[in-house]
Amino acid sequence: MKVKVNSKYIIKYLAVFFVCLVLANAKVNNLSPFVYAFFFACLYVGFDEKLLAIFTLASAVAVSPSLENFFVALTVVAVGLVVFYVHRLMKKKIHLATIFVSFLFSLVTFIYYNHNDIKALIFYLLLGAICLYVFIIVMHVLLLRKNCFKLTLDESICFLFVIVLLGAGIAPVHIFEFYIYRFVLMLAILVFVSIGSPALTYSVTLAFAFGVGLGEMTLIPVAEFALLALLAGIFSMPHKFKIVFTMLLSSVFLQYFFFNRDISLLYEILPFVLAGIIFICIPNKVLNSLADIVYVKKSEMSSRNLINTTRKNIRKRMSELSNVFLDMKQIHLNMVKRDLTLEELIAMLTREVMNTCCKDCLDKNRCTRSLGTDNKSNLELLIEIAVTKGKVTLLDIPPNLTNRCAKVNSLISLINRLSSEYRQYKSMLADVNNVKILLADQMGAVSQLLLDIGDEIDTNVTFDIARENKIISRLLGLNIECREVLLYTEKNDEISAVLIVKSDNAYNPIIEKVLTETLKAPMQITNVSPVDDSDYNSVTLRRKTKYDCAFGLSSCNKAGNIECGDCHSIIRLGSEKFLLALCDGMGSGKSAHKMSAMTLGLIENFYKVGFDNEIVLESVNKLLAINNQENYSTLDVCLLDLNKEIADFIKVGSPFGLIKRDGNIEIVEGGALPIGALDNISPATYKTTISTKDIIIMATDGVTDAFTSQENMIEYVSKLASNNPQTLAENILNEALRLNDMEARDDMTVLVARTYLKNDK
Repeated sequence: MKVKVNSKYIIKYLAVFFVCLVLANAKVNNLSPFVYAFFFACLYVGFDEKLLAIFTLASAVAVSPSLENFFVALTVVAVGLVVFYVHRLMKKKIHLATIFVSFLFSLVTFIYYNHNDIKALIFYLLLGAICLYVFIIVMHVLLLRKNCFKLTLDESICFLFVIVLLGAGIAPVHIFEFYIYRFVLMLAILVFVSIGSPALTYSVTLAFAFGVGLGEMTLIPVAEFALLALLAGIFSMPHKFKIVFTMLLSSVFLQYFFFNRDISLLYEILPFVLAGIIFICIPNKVLNSLADIVYVKKSEMSSRNLINTTRKNIRKRMSELSNVFLDMKQIHLNMVKRDLTLEELIAMLTREVMNTCCKDCLDKNRCTRSLGTDNKSNLELLIEIAVTKGKVTLLDIPPNLTNRCAKVNSLISLINRLSSEYRQYKSMLADVNNVKILLADQMGAVSQLLLDIGDEIDTNVTFDIARENKIISRLLGLNIECREVLLYTEKNDEISAVLIVKSDNAYNPIIEKVLTETLKAPMQITNVSPVDDSDYNSVTLRRKTKYDCAFGLSSCNKAGNIECGDCHSIIRLGSEKFLLALCDGMGSGKSAHKMSAMTLGLIENFYKVGFDNEIVLESVNKLLAINNQENYSTLDVCLLDLNKEIADFIKVGSPFGLIKRDGNIEIVEGGALPIGALDNISPATYKTTISTKDIIIMATDGVTDAFTSQENMIEYVSKLASNNPQTLAENILNEALRLNDMEARDDMTVLVARTYLKNDK
């Protein structure tokens, strides 16, 4: 793979080489497995293997130039490269377990040289394995979280551990009596204090100073820099010169009265002076950027204002687009052709008959002289009979026309042909007009839908930054990594939350618990989706609805049929609505199943988009009516809105339904002709409120007809003691079969829904 070498690439690998040198120089009990653990960690996260091998060998030999150390480093690098290239050839990612086993195996040379000291050997291997795990976590955070540095508790500990190791590695490095660690620590204190987090300043300072203390085997650096960090937090000022001057005075004071060692004051103070000069030269813009990365500041009002601005722009665009669809609706309605009136039709066909049959007749003049205007009246009468009755016969010909016309048979044939052609034209015109009206209705519905969506977003979204920070802190404290929280309230005053969390914590119930406690409202996870190609998920939470539903379904085919002509649908529309539907195609078997499935599929798709009941049913009805075949379907729909606690019933040719609540039975009457039977549709509708433990029963006519009457079915359902929807559906179907001598004389389907409080056991 070709690598693009640029300034960032060079800086990145110079930093890696520097870390290798420092880790090679770090020792605990004269043991230093750190650089080798770092080598394997970098291999695992995808660094350049060749440069890593060179850096590891060079740093290990440079710090401890011995043959033994060279062979140990060479073995480590060789094993790491072999494992890396084998996995590359296999086109597989190195597993975490593999990297640990490979690391321990790579230390075989070290084990060979130190097999006599078992305790030191075990300590070395354990320390190396721990460091490998820590380095992998730290590198993972640095690579994947470039603009967000909110750390979990585990990650914070790992970073502090690495800082301790870096402190131990830098501690021995000095030029004459100028110790590098003093310069690094002072610069770190100045930077972290300036970007505003005393807690982080103390943590980083103490960790680094503790590492220095390990390297020098003394706690003096820990005490000295702990006091300096404390003074920096107390006397932190907005002006760089003042804080640098204060820190220099504090350092001189501490050296004279507390930490007067056997080195000159110049070398004690010089690192602080250099750190102060560099700190003053760092632009404030860089410090602000560092603050945004490290602390994930929540001063994101510009981006949040952009959300509201974007919403208003979308509302405006939707309104404009809605007008386009409204204009298109009117254009299609204007394209609908008007049918001829009976008078216009008779006059047109009369002219056609006279021009075709009478024009070349030899008796034309004699017939005209004899009959006069009666000739035309006779033709109009015959054409009216043909149009209204379907055809004209010899018995319909007036006597005065029969006696004089030599082309009676031709006349009858022509009139019948013209009337038949007109009927075909009328049918085709009706279909074309229905298509145009259907398209017009759909465009009108889309226009209204766009306006409705625009209205939903035409309100500023309010945000709650204080509680967002509180949620992040609580989740991090519970070891759930949360990069970002967005709380927002729309015009319905319902609060929603979007969290960016690690994938393995996306469904953690602690998230719901923390948001419920923080927002003082029951919250539930409604959606989880991946974020780009990262290891994070976007988790959406909304206020938990009061009710939920359980469903039961039982069906059987008509005796002798392989397929059932009934179809059902149970789908969730958003987080708070359900669509329950039964569709019974005309007849039974395969053709009925195909028709009911097509009808129900159309209805599902319309409701998913968000169309109103009226446009859904009218559109589906017209689509089916356009088909010349007599394929009709009954439709039984129930729309449950758990948030508003309402159930809407729509019945088109379907039998009655039942609602069982508190031991009483409520009837939902059926009605109307099947869908597709007529151009216009008049469904029977019913609306009612829902409460806990309500049971909704919907069934096709194969079931209701088996009970012979509403009273019989109501009596049976009222005796059923079970509240389990599936048990109820099966019992009702079995009773219907029993009443039919265990023979299904039609397709049978029972759909049962039961509402319940979510906190019910």
